[in-house]
Amino acid sequence: MSESKAKKIEIKDVDGQTLSKLIDYIYTAEIEVTEENVQVLLPAASLLQLMDVRQNCCDFLQSQLHPTNCLGIRAFADVHTCTDLLQQANAYAALSRGDARRRIS
Repeated sequence: MSESKAKKIEIKDVDGQTLSKLIDYIYTAEIEVTEENVQVLLPAASLLQLMDVRQNCCDFLQSQLHPTNCLGIRAFADVHTCTDLLQQANAYAALSRGDARRRIS
């Protein structure tokens, strides 16, 4: 790889704050996933092949599933190939539709 000989490497699509959090994770094995950072953290973790961080992000999003956000989380999971999260969001959306139909009837 040409990067191994370069003095400076540009990492596209990852902002400095997110990269800093991921570097801290590499050294400490600790990271805080929040509503504010999960949407940038998950793709950056995928890019850098930090699968534990990626899984933490998916687990966090799964814990946040709600009728008001299940379709958005479903779309995000689909784009980022988070298959377990996608299945959970699909199931949640199906349950939410069923509840809505019962309320309308």
